[in-house]
Order: sequence, then C-alpha cells, then structure tokens
Amino acid sequence: MTRLGGPLRTPAEVTTGEISVTTARQHKTHTARRRLLAATAVTATVAALTAGCIKDGNDNKAAPPSPSPVTSPSLSSSPSVSPADADKAEVQTAYDRYWRVLTEAYAKADASGTALKEVASGSAYAQTESGLAGLRNSGQVVTGEAKHSGTSVSFKDGQQLKTAIITDCVDITQWKPVDKKTGKEVPLSPKRLLRYTTTLTAEKWPNGWVVIEEKIPGQAC
Repeated sequence: MTRLGGPLRTPAEVTTGEISVTTARQHKTHTARRRLLAATAVTATVAALTAGCIKDGNDNKAAPPSPSPVTSPSLSSSPSVSPADADKAEVQTAYDRYWRVLTEAYAKADASGTALKEVASGSAYAQTESGLAGLRNSGQVVTGEAKHSGTSVSFKDGQQLKTAIITDCVDITQWKPVDKKTGKEVPLSPKRLLRYTTTLTAEKWPNGWVVIEEKIPGQAC
C-alpha cells in the first residue's frame, strides 16, 4: 500500500507512462519548430518575390525619350559676283554720282561747293566748267534733271589704270535752261536734240572712278 491508499504500479508501467508523456512533448516541440521554419521560409520567399517584382518593375520602366537634336537651317550661300560685274557696278555708281554733281552745278551755274573735282577730270572737267561759265554769262541756270536709258559699261584693256567706256542715252526734255532773274524758260533752237547719245571714259583712281572725257557726237537716241 501507499500513503494514498491506491494500488501499487509496477516499474514497467511507471516507465512506459513517463516515456509516452515525454514522447508527446517532443512531438509537439518538433511540430512547432517545423511550423516556425515553414513560416520563416514562406516569409523569406514572399520577400524575395516582392523584391524581384519591384526590381523588375523598375527595370521595365520605359526610359524617357531623348530629345531630338535641333538642326539649324542651312544658310544658302549667296551667289558669287564676278570681278567684272563688281567693276561694272562700281562704274555705274560713279556715273550716277557724276550726273548728280552736274545737275547740282548747272542748277546754280557754278561748281563751287560741289564735288565736281572728285567726279570729273581732264577734258570732262574743263568742258563742264566751260558750260557753267556760258550759263553765268547769259544769266541762266538749268532746272530739272536729265533722264538716262540704255546705259552700258565696257572695259578697255592694255591701260595703265582700269579704264571703263560708258555709253548712255540722255534725255534732257525736263532739264531746261531758265532765266535766273525771271525764272522763265529760255527758248531754244528747234533743231536741238532733246535725246542724244553720249560716250564717256572713266578711270579708276585711288579714291574711285573719275570721268576724264565725254563725247557727244550729236546722234539722237
């Protein structure tokens, strides 16, 4: 008998019960560990997959298109001008100025204060001064201006200086002599040519083209 008054157990029965209890506890412990490991593995897998998705998402983002290079419009080159054409343009400019100076001088019958010495020389200058002197002696001036048409420029070879030949048709219909005191138009001979050809020779001096000769052959144009 025992102090509890119950039946006595054999040592085998006591050992078997204790082993069963121990085994059950060990089984529960192992099961809990397996569950913990499985949960940890699932958590790691989910984290890895999530990281992979985020990384793939970043990698798959389309890069912003690079700006297209701006192409400047090509400037079309201006047509080249030949030396001969450039010289002709210079002569034409000088000839136009020559006539502006003549118009200014004849409007007051005096070359003073004009650029006559810059645009004319030689016989052309002397001829102009002679015509101005004749106007002063007659008490006349010339008003209006002459018109020009068919002006052509050519060049004379073999000269020490560049030499140009200018041919022109001059219309003096509106370039009229008037009495300086009364302002009345001076009657002229009906045989006077109102449109005539003229041929001038100009040389290129250091300061530009200068008319050195003018011939009026008395031919209508």
